[in-house]
Amino acid sequence: MIALDVLLEPDPTTQARARATNAALRADHPVGFAFDDTHLPHVTLAQRYVYERDLPALFAAIESIASAHNPLALSLEVTGVQVRIDGDTGSASWRITSTPALQALADDCLEAAQRLAVAGGTAQAFVPNEDGSPIRESTIRYVERFVPDHSGANYAPHLTLGHARAAFLRELEAAAFEAFQFSPVAVGVYQVGNHGTARRCLWRWPGSG
Repeated sequence: MIALDVLLEPDPTTQARARATNAALRADHPVGFAFDDTHLPHVTLAQRYVYERDLPALFAAIESIASAHNPLALSLEVTGVQVRIDGDTGSASWRITSTPALQALADDCLEAAQRLAVAGGTAQAFVPNEDGSPIRESTIRYVERFVPDHSGANYAPHLTLGHARAAFLRELEAAAFEAFQFSPVAVGVYQVGNHGTARRCLWRWPGSG
């Protein structure tokens, strides 16, 4: 069983900007995850558990959807920073404006994944942490509950930037922010890691990873 994320990969300039913000967050909270070769800044379209044997069928379905939607022509607008605080720490992400085209793409990708989805995912479905620490229960639950908690009318497009202490996050959220736009360079299917990170590329359009 694989915990997977069907996602959009941002362009290199936007990835660099996300990595810079991630570095600032890690300077405040070094134990937070770092964007690197196996942690990709991304915009989630759908997350599900599927059996590994069903991945070729999923890839074929997502390829057809990508060809029909032309997602590389999307213009995604980042309007600000949103934070989630849990006690003394939390996470930050960029808020992305939902559009009919983005919603339709996410809905179709989810429908394709849902046809193959299975319940009851465990930590073994994720890319393990390098330090041997366990996959968080909240991460396991997020994939399990993507439908209905984060799909359909509840789909809230965003790009997670990292973790920091609560005080730093509140300052980041309150700071002046100039909205900007970017376009994806690829649709990918990745195996998920801790905190919902995109860890291992399983398939990529255009071109496989």
